[in-house]
Amino acid sequence: MRLFGGNNMKKNIFMVILLIVAAAMPLYAKKDKDAYEALKPLMEVYAIVQDTYVDEEKTNPDDLVAGAIKGMVQTLDPFSQYLDQQSFKDMNEDTKAEFGGLGIEISIKDGQLTVVAPIEDTPASNAGIQAGDKIVFIDGETTDGLEVMDAVHKLRGTPGTKVTITVQRGQEQPKDYVITRAIIKIETARYSVINGKYGYIRINEFMGKASDVVLNAIGEFREKKVKKVIIDLRNNPGGLLDQAIKVSDIFLPNDRVIVSTAGRNKDKIQKFKSSDNIEFKGDIVIIVNEGSASASEILAAALKDNEKAVIIGTNTFGKGSVQTIIPLSDNSAIRLTTQQYFSPNGTKIHGVGVKPDIEIKDPVASTFSVELMEKGYITEFVTEYLKKNPEGLDNSKKEKNGANVSESNIKVFFKKSFDEKLMEDFGKWLKQKGEEVQAQEFVSDSEILAKWIKTEMALKQKGRSASRAVAVENDTQIKRAMDILDTVARLSRN
Repeated sequence: MRLFGGNNMKKNIFMVILLIVAAAMPLYAKKDKDAYEALKPLMEVYAIVQDTYVDEEKTNPDDLVAGAIKGMVQTLDPFSQYLDQQSFKDMNEDTKAEFGGLGIEISIKDGQLTVVAPIEDTPASNAGIQAGDKIVFIDGETTDGLEVMDAVHKLRGTPGTKVTITVQRGQEQPKDYVITRAIIKIETARYSVINGKYGYIRINEFMGKASDVVLNAIGEFREKKVKKVIIDLRNNPGGLLDQAIKVSDIFLPNDRVIVSTAGRNKDKIQKFKSSDNIEFKGDIVIIVNEGSASASEILAAALKDNEKAVIIGTNTFGKGSVQTIIPLSDNSAIRLTTQQYFSPNGTKIHGVGVKPDIEIKDPVASTFSVELMEKGYITEFVTEYLKKNPEGLDNSKKEKNGANVSESNIKVFFKKSFDEKLMEDFGKWLKQKGEEVQAQEFVSDSEILAKWIKTEMALKQKGRSASRAVAVENDTQIKRAMDILDTVARLSRN
């Protein structure tokens, strides 16, 4: 057994103390004594490990110091982290390099690697990954104690290669998802007009020129005299603060607070306000969910607190903090939380999120329905259906335009809708395939299944744009948003 306290050990400790305190003195001119006392145990441990640890190869000074810094920053919050030289370099080159990804925003929440949001039309969203999913394994390796950047590096790879992630969703059993990496190209925002009377704006993230797309949308809505607008922020993980402010500005009167930021000195609060612009004056509903984070929460809170929009959906993620990248002398860096966001009413967003005015949960498909999708039955059924019914969704449009039949004809009351006939055909088709149809799940999921089938039908008939339009028109929360806009319009007329 080796005893600590020899002359060599004391010399090592003394030298380390001298070096670290000397380096720290400029930073701690007024608190040098406290700093010295706080750092002393760290210096002692460093010297002991250097002199005594059994495996000398693991006592490289750079590695030990990096580990100490990493541990120090990790104790602060899930978003602050140490970036070693390679990680810092990778981060700076991310915008230049071409890499394959899954299309998810991840973070640490409640100590677990968590999906903030799957990005629309990416491998992750197409595979069925959902906001709030816990990633417990990556390629069979546990994610316990794994930092976000390390997880990102494991998930990224050459486009076309596969990665297996094991997901824990709620109380369900963990499930493996094998996902093929792809080049992620994100459409920041898009817009359309639904049924000729509702403006729909989908913001996937607040990057690039998202605000320009929203401005173009409002211009088109005005030309078409559309005064009811739905802003869809579901699974939007955030983005740039300036884009969130610019988008908010479009919908607010002049000189309204959009968001406030406060750092360590709570007396120094910075307020961002709206400017004198083209303010959209119609009715607005914003849809959010647990995948709406950061910049999404800024927009939702800004319009909610200024009474410019009704917020529906579920509580947002609660990521209301600002991280600053601070380079270090050895070309490493730390990402440090330096500020927090506050809503116009002064409500803290971080860890709390934005609570909707009306809670409306998006229907969740049963395991039975998910398995039908995974077996490829939706695509197979649609392919066979269109061979027999080449007009496809055009039948649905004819139905909406109204049948040429008198309302006095009792048959009209028993006439099946397009969706009802579609689901009846799908049920029969499944039985012909030898699939055991679970009646309760089939009925309760009928709206979801019909949406999946019609979206696939539109994709095969008219392509991605038509498929998106059908998905929007058949979305439960969007339909509720349209109902709310109609109610608001009626109330304002009375």
